Amino acid sequence: MPVLSTVTRAHISLLIYALLITTSFPLAHYLGGQYPPLLTTWLRFLLASLGFVLVLGWRRQLVWPGWPAVLRYSLISLPLTGFFLLMFVAGQSATALAMGSLATLVPLFSAALAWLVWCTPAPLVRWLALLLGALGALWVLTQGEWQRLGQGGWPIGNTLFLAACLLMSSYPLVLKQLHRGEPMLQVTSWSLFTGTILLTLAMLVTGSQWIWPTPMQWSAIAWLATGSTMLTFFLFQSAALVVGASSAHAYSLLTPALVVLLNSLLLQTWPGWQPLPGILLTVLALLWLLFQDRQA
Repeated sequence: MPVLSTVTRAHISLLIYALLITTSFPLAHYLGGQYPPLLTTWLRFLLASLGFVLVLGWRRQLVWPGWPAVLRYSLISLPLTGFFLLMFVAGQSATALAMGSLATLVPLFSAALAWLVWCTPAPLVRWLALLLGALGALWVLTQGEWQRLGQGGWPIGNTLFLAACLLMSSYPLVLKQLHRGEPMLQVTSWSLFTGTILLTLAMLVTGSQWIWPTPMQWSAIAWLATGSTMLTFFLFQSAALVVGASSAHAYSLLTPALVVLLNSLLLQTWPGWQPLPGILLTVLALLWLLFQDRQA
């Protein structure tokens, strides 16, 4: 049996990473209509934080970083915390396919913010690839019927999730500004810790009433904390060390195709040929971005 190269294993890890991330959207749609978004986000962060406490303790890296660092981690956590909270709020009316399609706009928004804030222009071919991916995602969202966007086919949840994507696109800029060279395990862990504290304060301020989740809701939240948060962190970080962060982030373009696949498996119905051109465009955009990174 042939041995896979390190690069091939990294790309396989990123495919698994993209699939695990994709599971967040059907669950966000399910929980958005079943359980309070603030409690959902708080439980997700709390469970993920407990998991990272165990990981840091096992690696003997669970040490107090000092108040200045905690303040930095709190600021780093803001885009992440806001994104996930808005995702569950949006899930009350936005479909999993809509959220998965709009999520592909995050790299495009990040490039635009980097240009506006840091005056860091991306090469023209990269803009074209990102725009191609965005076009493909919108095709999947509308099934190629663009008039849907102006005929009641744009619920408030889509707008909320678009705002969440804008917030998430600021994360690389915030991280670049506030990262002081610590291992990403430490940054991610303490961002989750501080995010949990911020969400706890938000619950106290808003007077949120505790509602005990059902077993199905517990299962969904536990999966989001472990599979979609912890496991994806380690898959992404290990693969990014091999292929680079830019190529690793490009795999988010597969989200619409994977949402269609998950919906088809869960609902046991295929949506037809309509999303296929958009899926093809997003895959081409991914391959184009990977080719650009390889030539760089």
